[in-house]
Amino acid sequence: MIERAVYRRVERIENPAARKLAAGVARLVLENWFYALFFVLLWRFPYLVADLTDSEVMPQRPTGGSVFWQSVLAQTLLIACLAMSYNVLFGFGGIISFGHALFFGIGGYATFILMREYQPGVRWPVLVGFAALVVIIGALARIPWRRLALTALVGAALLYLLLPGSGGVSVYQGFGVAVLLSVALSLLSGAVTLRLRGVYFAMFTLALAEVFWVLAKSGTLRAFTGAEDGLPFRDLIPDALNPTPTADGNRLAMYRVTVIFFALVFLAIRRYINSPVGRVIVAVRDNEQRARAIGYNAFHYKLLTMVFAGVLATLSGLLFVLWGSAKRVDPTLLSLNYTVEPLLLTLIGGVGTLTGPVIAALGLELGRTYLREETFTLSTRLFGLLTLWQALWVAGFALFFYVFRRGLRRGVAQVLGAGRDPGSRAVTLAAGAGVVAVLIVVALVAQAIYAQTDLDAYVYKVADLWQLFQGVLFVLVVMLLPHGIVGTWNRWWFNRRVRHMAREAAARAAGTETAAPSGGHEA
Repeated sequence: MIERAVYRRVERIENPAARKLAAGVARLVLENWFYALFFVLLWRFPYLVADLTDSEVMPQRPTGGSVFWQSVLAQTLLIACLAMSYNVLFGFGGIISFGHALFFGIGGYATFILMREYQPGVRWPVLVGFAALVVIIGALARIPWRRLALTALVGAALLYLLLPGSGGVSVYQGFGVAVLLSVALSLLSGAVTLRLRGVYFAMFTLALAEVFWVLAKSGTLRAFTGAEDGLPFRDLIPDALNPTPTADGNRLAMYRVTVIFFALVFLAIRRYINSPVGRVIVAVRDNEQRARAIGYNAFHYKLLTMVFAGVLATLSGLLFVLWGSAKRVDPTLLSLNYTVEPLLLTLIGGVGTLTGPVIAALGLELGRTYLREETFTLSTRLFGLLTLWQALWVAGFALFFYVFRRGLRRGVAQVLGAGRDPGSRAVTLAAGAGVVAVLIVVALVAQAIYAQTDLDAYVYKVADLWQLFQGVLFVLVVMLLPHGIVGTWNRWWFNRRVRHMAREAAARAAGTETAAPSGGHEA
């Protein structure tokens, strides 16, 4: 309704140039007002929390509600960036990878190992190795040699600039080298794994990530990686990248950098998906054989998507380790957890949606932090209405009837010999009421058994059961919302708009048919 009112006003503008400009501005505002409002909310978040908790945004000591939630929200946004990068692969590209954690953790290791161990004399050996890697990737990926030569020249020039001839490597140069390493690993792994299909592709990516995880925690390379203790870097980063100090504004500045990075990642993904390359990627996901028949090289487009998603994951991992309180890179960043978590966030939020992984990440990560100290018993009342075990019974009944509603209806109709006439429907409803009555009796018996037990003596902590809660939520979303939260909402809204447009078209058609005879009579 708001869109119609705005566009009607735009159409009344007589000047064509002004009308075109106003239409562009109106489209821009209507399509992005929610994102702009959300960005402003994130930007002002430290001050809002400070007002609610009566704390300081930049206190002398790193304590207080605002300081704590700056760190929590920043890390949550970076997890959301990781989930969005995985959604580019899985949701838009149809590439099921179990090795995405490799790109999330490799950036931190590459940066700080390079800063610790770099010697100026290794510049040329690195360039020679890079040239050999380019030849291998070109042979495996069958990239045209002219394009490959141009890519190799650009990469070699960047490496030459990033690796100094004398002195050490700065943290920013290390970040650049980490991004180039991410691109190289994406190309190399994609050139090998994209020739596989189905479970073989997923298992190969998992094996590749596990190799790096084992090397990172291995005692053989302890001098470089720190093994299970991790690689400390507190003395390697400048003060501007250390969010621990608060009085000088470093934490607030890093928080703002993280918010800007999150916005840039979101806009980059949206632009990539809406670009011609993104349209081809979606077409390849929907029907790869048809895309090939049209003339698109599906392999190269998938390879480009892997590089794009890998770079986003690497940059997210670099910022994530900077926010860590221990200031060290440990092998958990390369573990399967940082592949499974973005996969679950993508499925819960909505596969192939832009905002789905973000909503899932914000809801689960912030909820886990907010409820981590909460405890409950089975007699704890929810919203002052039902106790927890009663709510579980109600939810179980509702889920049972929702999932098996059609089977129950058919079973009762077959047992009673009910047909489709109204009397048979009444019998079916009566039988359904009988089933409900039986379940109520079972609930009352369970109440009596529950009253004789001492289950209320057990106190549960939310943090200890969070993985269970997340698993149950995932099962419920898959069963009740197979397209995820945002995906289901988009489908419902689209169907609602279609029905509304159909009703309007029918009303206009009816009005035209009514006006036609009267017009003929007047003539």
